[in-house]
Amino acid sequence: MKYAISNWIYGEELIEKTFERLKKFGYDGIEIKGEPESYDIKQLKDLMLSYQIEAASICGMWPWDPSDHMKSRDLANPSGRVRDKAIKYAESALEFGNKLGAKVLVCVVGGCGKTKKIHDKEWQYAVETVKGLSKKAVDTGVTIAIEPINRYELYLLNNVHDGLKFVEEVNREGIKLMLDTFHMNIEEANPAASIRIARKHLVHLHVGDSNRQSVGRGHINFKEIIRSLKEIGFKGYLAMEPLPPTAADVYDLSQLDPDIFDLYAEECITQLKYFEKVT
Repeated sequence: MKYAISNWIYGEELIEKTFERLKKFGYDGIEIKGEPESYDIKQLKDLMLSYQIEAASICGMWPWDPSDHMKSRDLANPSGRVRDKAIKYAESALEFGNKLGAKVLVCVVGGCGKTKKIHDKEWQYAVETVKGLSKKAVDTGVTIAIEPINRYELYLLNNVHDGLKFVEEVNREGIKLMLDTFHMNIEEANPAASIRIARKHLVHLHVGDSNRQSVGRGHINFKEIIRSLKEIGFKGYLAMEPLPPTAADVYDLSQLDPDIFDLYAEECITQLKYFEKVT
């Protein structure tokens, strides 16, 4: 297995500090927050080389603003102007990934926080929009990984069956599926079985326990998760997204004790490597 951490969970932390943490605990890669303008490409490449940590993936940022759709990144929106804005963002994120050697762009179709339908044809709009992005994905060598998330954060794609249906309808090279253990805990009857269902389409996995904390602090059966990944011959990254217990209340992650970031990073990789060894 290959292990990474998605750096968006660390808020405004200096990127050098994140690389130090990942190196200290033996991570192979980093999933980089998909805001290309926030980074100096040369600095990132230098850090990757210095710490021997690769860019595992780009974590696309897909906000939904119900009061102003033009502030959203919504690939399913009935407005062509809104979709075009999201397309331009996706293209820039794919180019960003290409420059860093990342192989995956995380994509939430519909916008995070969009829990209610606004148009009967959103699914169709999304399929056609993602079809249009597939050539860019192939040209950049960065696979778009469609992420289903739970019903309390998105209405359009919530589970492995939704994700597979979407990817199969798009039916284009460069478009695959990813899953997230936290969201699966809510939406899947059997998360480990869902991994086996995804099988050939699964290219990436987000990892957080049932309470969105580090592995072992909730009730997800990660031993079975690892077993399923081995069964399907999974070659992608396990990218950690453990949120500190106070993050939902604080919002400003800079106010959190950075020691808990180290603790959660260590707990995740230690537990998962143990299950990898004994499974």
